[in-house]
Amino acid sequence: MKLIQFINLGGPINWILAVMLCFCCCQIFERLFYFGQTFHNTKKFYLSRMLRKIDDVKKFPFSEKKKELQKEVTLIYYEMNRGLWLLNFISAVAPSLGLLGTVTGLIGAFQGLAGSGSQVNIQDLSGGIWEAMLTTAFGMVISIPSLFFYRTFKRIIEKRTMRLGLLVDEELAESETSGEAKNA
Repeated sequence: MKLIQFINLGGPINWILAVMLCFCCCQIFERLFYFGQTFHNTKKFYLSRMLRKIDDVKKFPFSEKKKELQKEVTLIYYEMNRGLWLLNFISAVAPSLGLLGTVTGLIGAFQGLAGSGSQVNIQDLSGGIWEAMLTTAFGMVISIPSLFFYRTFKRIIEKRTMRLGLLVDEELAESETSGEAKNA
């Protein structure tokens, strides 16, 4: 069975789910590429960026330096989170759309039964149930990986942000110590 036939069998809601699947896959591959690209040289990638910022703010007073470094960490955090809202949205909406497809498929099945009167045809009923099950399954097939990758990416971001925070704390402690040494 070809993909287009499968989508058509599930009814019109499957087309919405198929579009969501495309967006989901694009977002997952983009973030995999980003995190993969920065994985081996995470420390070098973010450290070089932070060191440039540290060099820029060396002459600032301690409180200004702290604000500027925290601002840079926040910018990096938002860069790492770019587009993840889409995965979160898809993981929440796809099962609901699958459920909506289930309801519309069953409505169609029962409408067919009502129209046939006393001559109930099992094919009328099974076609609607088939549509209902396909959309439910398709919604879950989209939702589960998008939720998995969303949570995985959030965990990676959490670890990297913690490391950046430690780097900032080390730099601030070092600059505070060197500032006290100069004053003594």
